[in-house]
Amino acid sequence: MTHLSEDRVKDLFRDIEGRIKRGNPNPIRYLKNLHPSKDEIEGLEWRYRLSGYLEGLAVSDQMDNGFIEPLVATLFSRADVSDGDRPGRARPFSIDIVTEQRKTFSFDVPAMNPLDAYVQLTKRTAYKSIPGIEVIKVFEGLLPDRTSGVQPLRTFHTGELIFTS
Repeated sequence: MTHLSEDRVKDLFRDIEGRIKRGNPNPIRYLKNLHPSKDEIEGLEWRYRLSGYLEGLAVSDQMDNGFIEPLVATLFSRADVSDGDRPGRARPFSIDIVTEQRKTFSFDVPAMNPLDAYVQLTKRTAYKSIPGIEVIKVFEGLLPDRTSGVQPLRTFHTGELIFTS
């Protein structure tokens, strides 16, 4: 969820107050009661209460309905994750899968560590479609960079494998 700073929350409440139709002071008074404290800003409860309150204002014609959707999107949107900001996928690994027929299937997988690399591989359809997996070997670096004779960082045997057919 998007982090909202204290100043951003104050701006949102000022904007809402400015859009409430004048004439009755009660909607603005109640809005002030919904303002979260510093400790509540990261929470969801005040966001849901505010969202419901805004819908009530729109239904009772106290506020323009067109304003609510962008505000709710601001309250509940997820933070954008750029490709460069994924520390959990920062290290490249290559994985060899050896089957009962002695066939070897190789994959490149970005991950945090060798165990995570294997878990990430299990999410791929290609992994799930390989029958008779006996051994999985996880190596440091990508396939093209791997030198011959290099030892795997981690090896998973039959009893340790997950999601196999």
